[in-house]
Amino acid sequence: MVAAATFATGSALAELGGRHRWTRPLLGTAVAGLGLAMALVVSALVRGDTTLRIVVDNSRPGLGLAYRVMGLWGGSAGSLLTFTVVLGVVFALAPVAPGRRWLGPAVLAILAWTSVLVAPPFERLANPAVAGTGLTPILEHWAMVVHPPLLYLGLALALVPALESRRSGWGHAGLGVLTAALALGGGWAYVELGWGGWWAWDPVENAALIPWLLLVAGLHLPRHHPVGVWSHALVWPAVFAGTAMTRTSLRTSVHAFADADSLGWTLWPLTALVTMTVGWWTVRTAPAPGRRHARLIPAALAIGSAVVVAAGTYRPLLPGDATDGSFYSRFLFPVALAAIVGTGLLPRRHHRAARVARDAAIGCALAVGLALAVGWREWYQVVLAAGIGTGIGSLTGGGLRPAGRFAAHLGLLLVLTGALGATASTTRTVPIAVGDRIVVAGHTIANEGLRLDDGRNPVLAATVVLDDSHELEPRLAVFPDRRLRLPEVATHSRPWEDVQVILRSADDDGSILVTVNVEPLTQMVWIGAVLVLVGVALDQRSRRSRRARRSSSSVDPDPTATSSAPPAGSPSPAGPASTA
Repeated sequence: MVAAATFATGSALAELGGRHRWTRPLLGTAVAGLGLAMALVVSALVRGDTTLRIVVDNSRPGLGLAYRVMGLWGGSAGSLLTFTVVLGVVFALAPVAPGRRWLGPAVLAILAWTSVLVAPPFERLANPAVAGTGLTPILEHWAMVVHPPLLYLGLALALVPALESRRSGWGHAGLGVLTAALALGGGWAYVELGWGGWWAWDPVENAALIPWLLLVAGLHLPRHHPVGVWSHALVWPAVFAGTAMTRTSLRTSVHAFADADSLGWTLWPLTALVTMTVGWWTVRTAPAPGRRHARLIPAALAIGSAVVVAAGTYRPLLPGDATDGSFYSRFLFPVALAAIVGTGLLPRRHHRAARVARDAAIGCALAVGLALAVGWREWYQVVLAAGIGTGIGSLTGGGLRPAGRFAAHLGLLLVLTGALGATASTTRTVPIAVGDRIVVAGHTIANEGLRLDDGRNPVLAATVVLDDSHELEPRLAVFPDRRLRLPEVATHSRPWEDVQVILRSADDDGSILVTVNVEPLTQMVWIGAVLVLVGVALDQRSRRSRRARRSSSSVDPDPTATSSAPPAGSPSPAGPASTA
């Protein structure tokens, strides 16, 4: 690791000193060294080497191979090493403009030296432990095996557009990978924690949502549009500020690394360095504002959403309590509603106004009628249904081409629909005696009794019946060795609504205390995320096909295949004119 940090430093200095031929070889050597270090940590986790602190803190006997490997990014030191390796691979392969190639190696050098000096993954215990304690049990989930590495890769790819001289597919790849990572993280929080919403505004996920929104804004505009250039530039401070915040004690989270305050001494200066550097580049190279572009509207909505999320996420930097979900719902409701309508209307700006108005009106009327039929009576619920119907009706009625762009826009519209559905959700925490029932948002919940599954980790399970037809079994798992008591959510899903029941506590007489969440339209989030991924993949494929056709059409034909005799009256090939 010391050698890798040294080579990364040498790569940055070589680029700054004009020794450009050494930049990539030194950077590649540094990435290889960090990759080897990461492989050694993984080997220690798989073997259960309890002389290392990272193994004791993030692994335990009885775990499968995938969950042992997951211990690499389960703690502060391992996650920082993983993020550093992913950044190094992207910086080594990405097409970077001349004059900007030193920043990637410089960032890699700072992070590598931080791993060596502040958060060493090879820290040894004075006395080897008998066995590891392992991660928090709720993190031992299949989504956590995939979600963090995907998140790191998506954040690294999102940094590339600010370094390019011309637009390539790296930004679109970052958008797709970040979409998949955020969907997995939101799904894990939804099914594992039951926070009363698919997102719950966890600071770690917010730190990735802000770059995603800025990337959406930048990719909606031409490469050299000033708003697009600044959107890509702002991704850098967003990524590294999020990295610093979630690894220090500014915000706590179920999977933040808030026990590593010493990392703030390097990560916050790194954030300041990249902010000033990329900001200076952007000031010098960003074009002057030109004519207005129609895509400024979706870009402005995405940037406005990023500002709201950032204000709520970083609010603990100021006096006051941490921001809860109501802050985001209150400020993002009008923005997201406008985005839903705009996602359907803006791609059809070249169609005749009468046709667009007809499709939007049909979608709006159908959505409002359906909302009233399922019991949505509040004004904001009706407004939400009208906006969703307008967006979907106008988009699907227009037949947007090509197919990739249509799928991506429809997916984004459905994600926004599912997210806004949380504003119409209902959450109640109520006691239920055995044999009794309660009513929440039109649903009946009956308590049929308790069951205790004893063992090393006892599980208390309650049997509840939803609407006299669906039996659910929310559980309360106890981990005595970790002094933890964790609820396991029971969910009944339908395309238009989810009902979650979470067991909070129970008494000896069989009575229980439960939290009931009624979540409309949540399934649209997962369907929409899949459509966004499909749309990005199809769009990239069509872009490559268009580039191939352009390059093939620009090749001159073989002159030997079209040779012909000179026209009459032209100079002879042996004459002076031909020789000249």
